[in-house]
Amino acid sequence: ADRLGTYGYHEHETSPFIDQVAAHGVVFENASAPAPWTIPSVASLFTSTYPCEHNMLSKFNSLSASANTLAERMKRLGYSTYSLFGNSFIGPQFGMSQGFDHLRQKGRNGGPEVNELLGPNPSLPLLIYIHNMEPHDPYHYAPPHTPGFRDVSPEARGRMKAAFHGYKSAAEFDYGAQLPLGTNDKSAEQDENLAKLRAMRDDWSELYDACVRLADSRVGSLAKLLHDREFWDNTLFIVVADHGEEMNDHGAWLHDQSVYEELMHVPLIVRFPNDQFAGRRISEPVSLVDILPTILDYIDREHEATGARGRSLMPLIRGETDQRGEPLFVPGLRINTTRYYRPWVETRGDVNVVIRQKQWKGIWNADIDTFELYDLSADPFEKYDVRTAHADLVAAMRTHAQSWYEGCRTQTQETGTVDYSKLDEATLRNLRALGYIGGDETDEDSEDADGDE
Repeated sequence: ADRLGTYGYHEHETSPFIDQVAAHGVVFENASAPAPWTIPSVASLFTSTYPCEHNMLSKFNSLSASANTLAERMKRLGYSTYSLFGNSFIGPQFGMSQGFDHLRQKGRNGGPEVNELLGPNPSLPLLIYIHNMEPHDPYHYAPPHTPGFRDVSPEARGRMKAAFHGYKSAAEFDYGAQLPLGTNDKSAEQDENLAKLRAMRDDWSELYDACVRLADSRVGSLAKLLHDREFWDNTLFIVVADHGEEMNDHGAWLHDQSVYEELMHVPLIVRFPNDQFAGRRISEPVSLVDILPTILDYIDREHEATGARGRSLMPLIRGETDQRGEPLFVPGLRINTTRYYRPWVETRGDVNVVIRQKQWKGIWNADIDTFELYDLSADPFEKYDVRTAHADLVAAMRTHAQSWYEGCRTQTQETGTVDYSKLDEATLRNLRALGYIGGDETDEDSEDADGDE
């Protein structure tokens, strides 16, 4: 969110098309991801349940067949369902294709790709889910294809890639070997590579902005297609991200290592048919788990939201009284199963529950039972923990978080297990290119580096 014009970013022109959509739609200023990385966050988006319920917590999980996804619900209502995705984690091998009639994996997804997927005469009405990879590591291919941004030399990009993969390999050493986290303490190696990454932050930031601009161009080409095919005036168009990115904001790199705003704060922009509700900006904290019930409410099928943990945002959009019913709200959490870095295990733990109340953001570090409190209106970068000055609020938030998490854990579903030895080569190549599994990916400017098969 912090790199889009409509959210106040002006260092580069990163988002002209998304900003146009925002001007004709509703902008949620304080939307949170349910988790700080893709698998648990998208599973929450699809099911309107939290990671401690759907249990999609690692790269070896597949979504339970008993999950009731948005696509399955819409299919029951007579919608044709389409999924176009650049990340193999969103595909059938990980159980994430449940309910989609038509799906295709491709790295660069805009208007032409959606047009090809739909064909000349799709059966209406439609649900289309498009998952692009920009902005996502690797960023090295962006400037040659994106004019207006400073180029970063191939040598510098190579050093960046080496430092990041050294850092991540050390962080996930035990996870990759399927050992208990902390069996091997690679914190010193992480420190060494983090120092290298911090020295390259300006180049990373430039490449990241260029990737945001590429993501924006995909949105623009998709909107153009919907206009050209005369779908736009009758389309509910939602722009969202599954998580953010950290570049040393709180000492780490990229994602899945905390629940601070650089990872949890995501854009959520909803453009309604015929620009209904255009120009509204909503400051109420919301979560991606709210999207499923909002869609079903908008099409007058609220009964299909049974079991959803989110709430419809339509009352907020229409300007009615907030229907949440309680002032404290959990938008998301982190349950770490993959990374070990001793300083953060000692100070953050592996389970972090976020609690919001207006501008206040609490973080309960469950397994080490510590609490942090931030006033995002005065301290949007979460630099000053003010828990000692607000003891009553901290007590109420901690009690709520503890009760909420205990209740959430009682709903945990059984997930399947992915056998990587049985994955096809295209899927393995995609996951290697995106840095999720080990292996060399040398052709940096190929489509594979962008997640294409």
